[in-house]
This record gives sequence, structure tokens and C-alpha cells, in this order.
Amino acid sequence: MPTEIPETAARAAAARRLSWPDTARLLFLLARMRWFDRRLTALHRRVEREGGDIIGPAFLILARRWLATHEAIEKLLGCPVPRHVAQVRAILTASDRSSAPVDRTHRTS
Repeated sequence: MPTEIPETAARAAAARRLSWPDTARLLFLLARMRWFDRRLTALHRRVEREGGDIIGPAFLILARRWLATHEAIEKLLGCPVPRHVAQVRAILTASDRSSAPVDRTHRTS
């Protein structure tokens, strides 16, 4: 009796054949994701070495591009993103909500 790993089976079931242009796009996205991974790893090492004060808006921009690349791969393949990508998406979405400008022109008395 074969044993099936649920997460792997779901990804395999979601897989489909890609056209040549889609395959080329996937390869480009994978290379881009690898480049973002290397930059994020280097930044993480720098933060560990020098402290968290060096993180600026460049880190947030890099994280958003990394997330957008994962979402493009998700859309292209039609399979769910890995758990760590979903966690980053949730964190960035929560931070977007908390940093949204507050409308203080409307007052209730």
C-alpha cells in the first residue's frame, strides 16, 4: 500500500504542464527569487552583526518584491505558497493595516 504525504500530493495535483513562454517566465522568477533570497540573507547577517538599527525602507521594499515574486510563481503554477511565505504575507498585511493613515477630520460628539 503506497504512503502519500498530503502536502506533496496537493502540490503534485496542482501542477500542470507549462507552455514554453510560461516555462521561461518560471525560470526567470526562480532566478529572481534566488537573488532576493541571497540579498535578504546578507541583510540578515548584517543585522545580526551590527544591530537592528540599520534596517530602513530598503528592507521593506526588498521583502515586498520577494513576496510579489512568490505570488507570481503561485499564480503561474496554481499551487499554494510555502508556509513561510504565507507568514511573511500576514506580517506585512498586518503592518500595512496598523500604519494606515487615520482620518481625524470626522469627529463624533
